[in-house]
Amino acid sequence: MSSSIQKLPRYFTYELFEKVFMEVIEKLPQDFYSFSYLGSSVENRSIFGLRLGHGDLKVLAWSQMHGNESTTTRAIVELLENKEFFQLLDNISLYIIPVLNPDGADKWTRNNAKNIDINRDAQELSQPESLILKDAIDFFEPDLALNLHGQRTIYGLENSVLPCQLSFLTPSADPDKRVTPSRLQSMKLINHIITDLGDLPKAAVGRYDDAFNIYCWGDYCQSQGIPTILFEAGHAGEDYSRDHVLELIKESLMSVLKNAPMIKDIENENESILRAYQSIPAVQKNYVDILLRNAPSINGTRDIAIMYHEQVATGGLEFIPMIYAIDEVSILYGHRTIDLAKEEIFQNDLIIEDDMVVTSESLKISSFIK
Repeated sequence: MSSSIQKLPRYFTYELFEKVFMEVIEKLPQDFYSFSYLGSSVENRSIFGLRLGHGDLKVLAWSQMHGNESTTTRAIVELLENKEFFQLLDNISLYIIPVLNPDGADKWTRNNAKNIDINRDAQELSQPESLILKDAIDFFEPDLALNLHGQRTIYGLENSVLPCQLSFLTPSADPDKRVTPSRLQSMKLINHIITDLGDLPKAAVGRYDDAFNIYCWGDYCQSQGIPTILFEAGHAGEDYSRDHVLELIKESLMSVLKNAPMIKDIENENESILRAYQSIPAVQKNYVDILLRNAPSINGTRDIAIMYHEQVATGGLEFIPMIYAIDEVSILYGHRTIDLAKEEIFQNDLIIEDDMVVTSESLKISSFIK
């Protein structure tokens, strides 16, 4: 189902999302989908739901509950133009909320317009966006939930030098983190994703922390016996547009839909499923965007960790390099690591502003727009 429909960049206004999404919807087979208005955000932006297929297995997916995590939304929109994607829906009813937090998406903020993290509102249900998701869960009664997120550039893997470009989680269902049947079912699907993706060059797949928090939607769903998979679209190298990880997310979603009809077939597989899932390396906060080793200072050489601050700018997102930490032992790697003791092109032109913005012409450290 190819077309010339505009592709969404990493940052897009919600107005642009609505335009592109509606153009995609209009090209879908009319007897295959239903489209609905679910309600409005705090700032009165419309939130939509899309149901695809007529199969017995019901899969609910929601994306961008954190407004500055857009990769999974882009993946959904692009998959809606993919013939192979629709071939996987013969036995599935897929219900999608492509953007749960349109106000945050428009402003590129994690929280909604009332500065509430929707993913900490599964119990209080204090926000209109939370009520929309709860209503969708109650109405659709899914057999599988896909909680779609993006993660920061700070993640690597335990006992590895590789950055974490993707991570997955079967959330806990209780404080004891018991391995319940619903957790085993979602573990099985995550194991299939890892197998289907194969080896990632210069990056890796990680297992996200499963500490229980009933205020989080994934944990809530799992506590209700709904097998749930948390997706985290990560980062590696210079992929600040997240275009490469976008393709990996699409492959991961296809893997889930391909294998979802077998989700309940776990008899006599418990130990092997758990063993394979636990063999996925745990994510660890050991990366930064730029790691300057042996930077000169009046107190001797220092290791300076730099992170890009992201903000909306004309033409996309502006990435502003700022001091994140100095001599922090837990930070082991940078997506770009520069040892100034060995770097011959360094002209001693490192400038640190009062607001902690860092620049160096010789090292090509400066703000950029993607």
